[in-house]
Amino acid sequence: MRKNYLFLAFLLMSFGLQAQYIYNDFDANQNETFLGWPNAPTVIANPDMSGINTSANVAEWVRTEETWAHVSCELDGKIDFTTGTTFMVKAWVPVACTVMFKLEDKANGAVFTELPAEVTTAGEWVQLNYDFSGAGSDLYDKIVIFFDFANPVDNTFYFDDVEGPEYEEGTTGDPVTLPVTFEDENVNYGLTDFGGNSSEIVEDPTDETNTVAKTTKMDGAETWAGTTVGGAVGFPEPIPFTEGSTTMTVDVWSPTAGTPIRLKVEDSGVPEISVETEAMTTSEMSWETLEFDFSNEAEGTAEINYSYNYNKASIFFNFDTPGGGETYYWDNMDFGELTGILDNKPIEVQVYPNPATDVLFVEDPSDLQSINIFSVSGQVIYHSEQIGHSIDLSDFPAGMYTMRATGIDGTQYFAKFMVK
Repeated sequence: MRKNYLFLAFLLMSFGLQAQYIYNDFDANQNETFLGWPNAPTVIANPDMSGINTSANVAEWVRTEETWAHVSCELDGKIDFTTGTTFMVKAWVPVACTVMFKLEDKANGAVFTELPAEVTTAGEWVQLNYDFSGAGSDLYDKIVIFFDFANPVDNTFYFDDVEGPEYEEGTTGDPVTLPVTFEDENVNYGLTDFGGNSSEIVEDPTDETNTVAKTTKMDGAETWAGTTVGGAVGFPEPIPFTEGSTTMTVDVWSPTAGTPIRLKVEDSGVPEISVETEAMTTSEMSWETLEFDFSNEAEGTAEINYSYNYNKASIFFNFDTPGGGETYYWDNMDFGELTGILDNKPIEVQVYPNPATDVLFVEDPSDLQSINIFSVSGQVIYHSEQIGHSIDLSDFPAGMYTMRATGIDGTQYFAKFMVK
């Protein structure tokens, strides 16, 4: 339902002004929540009740030395420019600076429009106006504000009375659920980038009948740049982790092999509740299914807790390495064990003995060019392009393993074996 303020609109139009929806005045009309990166704003008592702003409360935001530090607000529908084109915000800045106001599609950060405002007066409240005439309709459902734009200096800013055009509730589609396939046009997949990623939903570059997510880790992106599914809300139901059932799978196309892909799940309402794990790509410029076992948490992150409600997932490509403009594709995020690896290519390499102890022998189909061996958590623990007929297992812990061999023509062969 569209938000209507008919009486207010009538009064404003009577005075020749544009009707505005109050996104947040941090007093009585806190209609939308403003978050931030890396710091979130907080509501405090107005420290300077003078000039154009005598409101009791305002938002305080501490800008860190991150170049792209910002505050943001995600909406439950698209901005309706038929109700107006101008956004307004009151700002108090400690230094003369640029305040950038950006509108974007939270499902596709590559779709955006932005306008700067130059603030020349520091230490007092000023009114900033941003006229997005001609910005297009039904494109944007996220507001981002950059104080002291692109200037990585620690400072404290205040803002208040964020107003603008209304938005149409409920136009963003059905909530996203597992499995995430990117095939349903009625679903709002809510791809939300942070740290310098840029994602969109596109045609599979290897199959024109398939739709996938494309994520570019932009040049200079943070080591932890990532992309969240489902926006701030996540999935409507928690991921059904139980003891012994702790895995998720994602199909990934990577430009390079040996690239760490991290998957994080968290409670959308309590971001401090999370668990992370990693898997490694084993091929370049081709699709593979990676398995992520959350009972094997990444070093330095929390262990899984089955009493928690993990209902939000984020993926990180080439984790712990700054962005260099690399592009990745991904699809079919799902809960459950990796069961399709043998089904996708039912050509098996014969291995023996099985179970094995110290040595595993491989019956070479004569055209192999590489062999990878995966643990049950999807980690690559063995890689060789020196194809022989035996593999030393002396450093392999007891357990189940999956082998994938690649032929010189790109054909993939699989086998499962146990080490005892």
